[in-house]
Amino acid sequence: MSRLSLAFALVLAAAAAACNPTKLKPGYCNFNSDCASGMCNPDTRMCYTMDASADKPEAGDALDATDVSDGADARDGSDVHEVAPPRCPKDISCADGGYDGSAGVCEGDAGICVECLVDSDCARKPTSPICEAQLCRPCKADSECKTGPGVCMAHQDGRCATDDETIYVKNASGCATAAGSGGTLAAPYCLSQDGINAVTAARALVVMRGPDALTEWAVSTAPAAPITVVGQTSATVNPGARVGVRVSAGKVYVRDLKVSSGSNIGIVAETGADVTLNRCTVATNTKGGILVDGANFDIANTTVTGNGPGDDAGASWGGLRLKNLLTTGKKSLGFLTVMSNNQVGVSCSGSVDATSVLVTGSSGGVDISPSCGFTSCGAAVTATCGAQP
Repeated sequence: MSRLSLAFALVLAAAAAACNPTKLKPGYCNFNSDCASGMCNPDTRMCYTMDASADKPEAGDALDATDVSDGADARDGSDVHEVAPPRCPKDISCADGGYDGSAGVCEGDAGICVECLVDSDCARKPTSPICEAQLCRPCKADSECKTGPGVCMAHQDGRCATDDETIYVKNASGCATAAGSGGTLAAPYCLSQDGINAVTAARALVVMRGPDALTEWAVSTAPAAPITVVGQTSATVNPGARVGVRVSAGKVYVRDLKVSSGSNIGIVAETGADVTLNRCTVATNTKGGILVDGANFDIANTTVTGNGPGDDAGASWGGLRLKNLLTTGKKSLGFLTVMSNNQVGVSCSGSVDATSVLVTGSSGGVDISPSCGFTSCGAAVTATCGAQP
């Protein structure tokens, strides 16, 4: 082997060792136990010592002047304060174990393996796609998901959704009018119901996009998998004379969708279904906003305004009517704004679990029926009362 080849091999070996998570370079550390001094700086990931002579500078200076070991330390590299440990190149991989036993990446400045430096380093962990503080974590918001439909599935496992699991609905020019022939990003379904009907076990996210008005939709039989419906670009269902959204079976999660201006009820959940509404708006539906009849419900960060009056077998209501409450499962309201509805704002056949629910301005003179078991959190939206931005 030539001298040049031997030198190149030695350089590569040293660089790889620098990013070997099982053998840190001298002077670098992950924990205090990695340091002879017992002290690791978490910011620089370098060991440090407290000079025992720090409170006696004169004596220390004299000792330093006669300390012949410093010269030896400089030669053998054992004094980390005098000889900086080598740092690994950023392009050296940490495939030999990496962070916590999985493949990692090299943090060049510290010369150690970490779990990630950028989001793409987390691709091997679908349910932890976001890199923060050199660790992969689940997504928290849609804005963190840069590919596919741009949807964070935080309500499930924290993954960023992919196109393969997504059915698209957009009622605009070029959309697919025949059931079974669309649902892709390039050819979204025109009708909301076609999107719901296309749900399978492997494809259960329905992204409904505005700004053109969307048609009504219903889940009448148990789907192959829990359905997630996410509205984007001001997605609004304008149902006309029909119920805007009706869920009669299965588990359905709806987020960022508006249902408005219908001459019927805005949203109906019934017959044992399990419905979650998050960041939705239900407005100006003439027979009432949200009717829950014998279903599990979890309604949060939602605004219900200008609906009604509705009539349920003689019970007048406007915003929400909650009846035939189930004895198991959720019956929860949290951070709602129920405002300016016609007749009773919230009408219940029994008590429900309510937190930070603002109910005000009901034209019937009753904001919340006593049977609901809660009172309004205030008279105006605050950080702790009503739907949050």
